Amino acid sequence: MTGGWRGWWRELLLGLVTAALGLASTRVAMHGSPRELAGVFAVLAGLALVAVRRWPWPVLFAESALMLVADAVALAGADTAQLAGAVALGCVAYRSGRSSTAAGYVLFLGVSLVDVLARGNAEVLSGGAAGVIRLVMLAGVAAAPMAFGRYLRGVRHAAAAAEERAREVEERRAAETRAARLAERAAIARDLHDIVAHHIAAIALRAGAARYAVQHTGRTDEAVSALSELGDTAGQVLDELRELLEVLRDPDAVEPAEPQVEPGQVIRDATRRVREAGVAVQATVPSALAGVPLVVGTTAARVVREALTNTLKHAGPGAIASVDVQVVDGALLLEVLDSGPVRPRPALPASGYGLNGMRERVGLLGGTLTASTTDGGGWRVRARLPIRDNA
Repeated sequence: MTGGWRGWWRELLLGLVTAALGLASTRVAMHGSPRELAGVFAVLAGLALVAVRRWPWPVLFAESALMLVADAVALAGADTAQLAGAVALGCVAYRSGRSSTAAGYVLFLGVSLVDVLARGNAEVLSGGAAGVIRLVMLAGVAAAPMAFGRYLRGVRHAAAAAEERAREVEERRAAETRAARLAERAAIARDLHDIVAHHIAAIALRAGAARYAVQHTGRTDEAVSALSELGDTAGQVLDELRELLEVLRDPDAVEPAEPQVEPGQVIRDATRRVREAGVAVQATVPSALAGVPLVVGTTAARVVREALTNTLKHAGPGAIASVDVQVVDGALLLEVLDSGPVRPRPALPASGYGLNGMRERVGLLGGTLTASTTDGGGWRVRARLPIRDNA
C-alpha cells in the first residue's frame, strides 16, 4: 500500500460507486419520506467502504450498525449496507486469521438474520423444511464473501511463498556460482604457476649467466646466446599468460576448457629448458603416452614440469635429474629424480601452488603423488595415474 492519493483512489471509487448505486436504487424502489432516510443510509454505507482495505473490522462494525438502524427506520435502506457489509467481511477474511474470520462471519450472519426477520420472514426460524432451506441459503450467501477473501489470502500467501523460494534459489545459485568461480580462480592460479614458474626460473638463471659472462669471463658470445634464449623464453611466457588472461577477462568463464596440448611435447620442452639452464636431464617417455586419455597425459606432463621446475629452483645448475614415464598395468607411472644441489644454495620461498596443486589434480583422477628426499640429498617425485577409470 502506498500513501497519498494513489493509495486511496480505488477505495474512494468503490465507495462513491456503491453510494451512487444505493442512492439510485432507493429513489427507484421507494416513495415518500422513508426514501430520503434510506438514501442517507445508502450513501453512508457506500462512503464507509473508502476505509475498508485499511480498517476492515471497523468498517464491518459500521455496516452492521447501519443495517440494524436502517431496518428500524426504513427497511429498503439496509440493502446497500448489507452489500457493503459483505465486502467488509471479505476484507476481514483476507486480512485476518481463521478465528477472526469466523467471528466476522458470525457477526455478519447474525445481522443478516435480523434483517431477514425484520422484513417479515419469521418462517426462517419456524423449523420447517422451508425455514431450514432459507436458513441454509442465508448462511451460504453470508459465507460467499468470506470464502472469496480466504481464497485471495491463500493466493497471496502462495505467491509470497513462491517468491521466497525463487529468491532462495537465486541466492543459492549465486552462492554456487561464486563458489565455482572462486574454485576456478584457484585453479587458474595453479595453472599460472604450472605454466610460468619454470620459465621464470630459467629466465632468472639465464640472466645471471649472461651477467656473469660479461662481468667475469668477457665472453660476449655466451652472454648474447643466453640473452637470446632469455628472449625466446620470455616470449613463450607472454603467449601463455595471454591465454590465461582471456579466461580472467571473461566473468562467466567458470569452467574454461582444458588446453589441448600433447603431453609428450610438454615433457620434452620442460626437459629442454631445464637442460639449457644447466641441469643434466635424461628423460624416458614411451610412445604409449600418446594413447592414454588426454586429461591423464596432461596431468602427468604437468607433474613432470613442476618437478623439474623445483629441481631447477632448489638443485640448480650442475645437478643431475632423470624423468621416467611408463604405462604399466592400466596405469601411468612417472618418477622425477634429481641429485640435489652440487653446492649450498639459498632457500627459495615456496609459491604454495606447486606440488600441492599437482597432488590435488592427481587425486581428482583417482591417482596418488608422493614427494620425498633421497639418501643422497636429492628429491624424488612419484605419481601413479589410473588409465582405465578415466578412459
